[in-house]
Amino acid sequence: MSSDLPSPPGRAAPELIDEKDLRGSIMRLAWPVVVQQTSFAMVQLVDTALVGHLGEDSLAGVRLGGQLLWFAMSGMMAVGVGATAVVARIVGAGDQRNASKVMQTVLVLAVLWGLLMMMAMLFFGNWMLGVLGAEPEAQSEGTEYLRGLAFGLPFFSFVFAGNAAQQGAGDTRSPMVVGVVINIVNGVAAYVLINGPGPFPRLEVLGSGLGFTIAGIVGALLVAGVLMSGQRTLSWIPFQQGAFSGGDARRILNVGVPAGLEQAQFNVAFMIYTRIIASLGTTALAAHGVTLAMQTLTFNVGFALSIATSAIVGQTLGAQRPDLAEKASYMTMRYSLAFMGVVAVILMTLGGQITSLFVGGENAGAVVDIGRDLMFIFAFAMPGLAVSLSLSGSLRGAGDTRSVLYIMAGCTWIVRLVPAYLLAIPLGLGVPGAWLAAITDINTRATIMFFRFRRGKWKNIKV
Repeated sequence: MSSDLPSPPGRAAPELIDEKDLRGSIMRLAWPVVVQQTSFAMVQLVDTALVGHLGEDSLAGVRLGGQLLWFAMSGMMAVGVGATAVVARIVGAGDQRNASKVMQTVLVLAVLWGLLMMMAMLFFGNWMLGVLGAEPEAQSEGTEYLRGLAFGLPFFSFVFAGNAAQQGAGDTRSPMVVGVVINIVNGVAAYVLINGPGPFPRLEVLGSGLGFTIAGIVGALLVAGVLMSGQRTLSWIPFQQGAFSGGDARRILNVGVPAGLEQAQFNVAFMIYTRIIASLGTTALAAHGVTLAMQTLTFNVGFALSIATSAIVGQTLGAQRPDLAEKASYMTMRYSLAFMGVVAVILMTLGGQITSLFVGGENAGAVVDIGRDLMFIFAFAMPGLAVSLSLSGSLRGAGDTRSVLYIMAGCTWIVRLVPAYLLAIPLGLGVPGAWLAAITDINTRATIMFFRFRRGKWKNIKV
């Protein structure tokens, strides 16, 4: 908002958006999300590292269990995206009391989804691991891992939803602190329960899952404490009468379900994509894995800017300032392009050296050679990735999640998967061919996303 004029009723909250320093507003929202996303990404990475010394069956079981965990995250994302968009719109209109009411419905939906996923993991986890192709020993280890983490899913779902609602209200620092604490607690608890030092039992893979659950409980307590403190824009009173509203639930799910379906379909497609690459051999799969790790790291900054833009777009639309929403979106896109441009140069020039940091032993030279090629190819995805991440965040913040779903699904299944198979196997280009298809997918979706945003229909969507 302009600081030299009083804020008219219904205009965006000055504490979130300073129209004279829009760049500062974006960065203040974005940098805590970078830390938060890195912390959440580290939870499963820490589990994998700690389990690695138990043997390949344990490691394979945890990795496959992690894939099932991403399916559970699809529902969490559905509630979270809906929460961010709806809460941001209401806060932007200056109705903080109603925003807190909606947030309480968000928390109920999240816990219900977490309980459903808990039951699914406990009763069907072993079967689902078999469907994913786990060998008997890995399937047994993965089942133990899921048995330990299942009880943490309602708590993690609560954390995810509470953080998303706070981000929609403009508070990204509280979720950042929660994310850092969760990662620390998970690392300590998992290490102790996996290895059993001193008086603690040695639970191995089960201990890794229980570490996840303990971290989720601690995170949920922290989020509840923040929301109950009355010191933030949103407030929560547990078990308050009328805490759940069917009308609010429909608003949240109307926006959020397409985002959840987007995540779910991408998980399925990505497993198929990985199987195509796995058919090319262990060396190709190892090089693919290293490059994928780098890809994930580049997502953190872009995704943080995306979340910041979602909150700003939602609040500015709530304040009936679509011009400011558009300005913030294009500004975020430019920052993403600048950051991704630097990353592209690094990947092009240092791809081999980066790959060599992650590999060793037999066939390391072959992995590095393939990795260098993949890093070079991946560099050409950076501009498209910047545009796609930033503008998809804008569209989600406006409630236009259906168009994002259609764009992502169409490009993933048509532009990526079919060409990936044809280029990698029949045409003999191997894993670089599969990555060429991925790059085409990313840049195609960015182009469509740009024209969808430019048309401006998102400015009139009601949530």
